[in-house]
Amino acid sequence: MDMEIKVENEKENKMLNRKELQLHLSYEQNTPSREEVKKEVCKKFSLNPDSTEIVAIEQQYGSRSSIVTVHSYSSKELLQAMLKKKGKKRDGAAKEGNAHAKAADVKKEEKKDAGKK
Repeated sequence: MDMEIKVENEKENKMLNRKELQLHLSYEQNTPSREEVKKEVCKKFSLNPDSTEIVAIEQQYGSRSSIVTVHSYSSKELLQAMLKKKGKKRDGAAKEGNAHAKAADVKKEEKKDAGKK
């Protein structure tokens, strides 16, 4: 997909160990999907797709442009932890973290049940 990407704001958030981007996206066709936007943004800014989240795509009414908010973390694990904390399952990134949490919860329940006997 052919789209033009301009940086509106770029900030390094050292506390959360991530880069925060506010982008202006212009395109010829329909509003691109999160996957398409993520692919193009990661390619243009040399970001790791596994540790990058498209937080929001805000369509500009009556035009072929959007404002896009992107967070790129220092690692995939940090992204998963943040998504898990927020309770989001976007892009399938939090699935692994949730599976580990569920396994830990099952173990806790088993210990409680064993202690009651």
